[in-house]
Amino acid sequence: MELRQLEYVIAVAEERHFGRAAARMHVRQQSVSEQIRRLERELGAPLFGRTSRRVELTTAGEAFLPEARATIAAARRARDAATGHAELRVGYAEDLGTDLFTRAAAAVPPVHVVPVPMSSPEQLTALVEGRLDAGWAWEPELSAELASALVGREEAVIVLAADDPLADHAELDPTALSGRPLAVVPRSVNPWLHDRFVTGLRERGADVVATHEALRLDRLVPLVVSGVAFGITQRRSLAGGVPPGVVVRPLAGEPLLVEHRLVWRRDAPNALTRM
Repeated sequence: MELRQLEYVIAVAEERHFGRAAARMHVRQQSVSEQIRRLERELGAPLFGRTSRRVELTTAGEAFLPEARATIAAARRARDAATGHAELRVGYAEDLGTDLFTRAAAAVPPVHVVPVPMSSPEQLTALVEGRLDAGWAWEPELSAELASALVGREEAVIVLAADDPLADHAELDPTALSGRPLAVVPRSVNPWLHDRFVTGLRERGADVVATHEALRLDRLVPLVVSGVAFGITQRRSLAGGVPPGVVVRPLAGEPLLVEHRLVWRRDAPNALTRM
């Protein structure tokens, strides 16, 4: 049994496809298939059920996968201990930007990071399963295995069409948004951030219903410009500038703040604290 065989099993299990797993591992599909067949012969049991359309783990595969992940993680820790060069796989929500990674590179000694774009819930699952060393997530709801540190808080802002009557206001009374359709981050992508936005508006007197969902700013803007809905997002997502055709306004009164946190397993190395 070889470490590369375990890595191939993990890749196929996560991708549910031999071709995508091979591309991810930068090898030929034939190599992945052959190495997994060899491993299955050694184990005496199939790890995957293969059809023309998809690949699924067998019962043996389901039992084998967490042990494979744990072995790869242990091998990486042993390598890092021997070389003194820790390389951390850090998941991040793509609208958070890059400043955390800049801080990691500037740490003394530097923290060597491999960024992995993932939604916040995907990061938490990957951390529990040992596929990430840390995550940078919006409003994470943590299980017992995980710990976190606050990286920052961002003000929620309202995105309106430039010709919206409310666009003339420097800040918005939340009650003025009542009865209007709302576009917000999908609950399926980040239930905690979605609920934070919707609940925060309602607590401030805005009787709103989330009728549309938009994962990124570039998907939110067309809904707003066309008058389908107004949007809510975190100010950080506008770091590249306000897109044409829309205006961004803060809420009057107490600001609605959302948190982004660095998350890790409680049994993780202390190198994370230098970030």
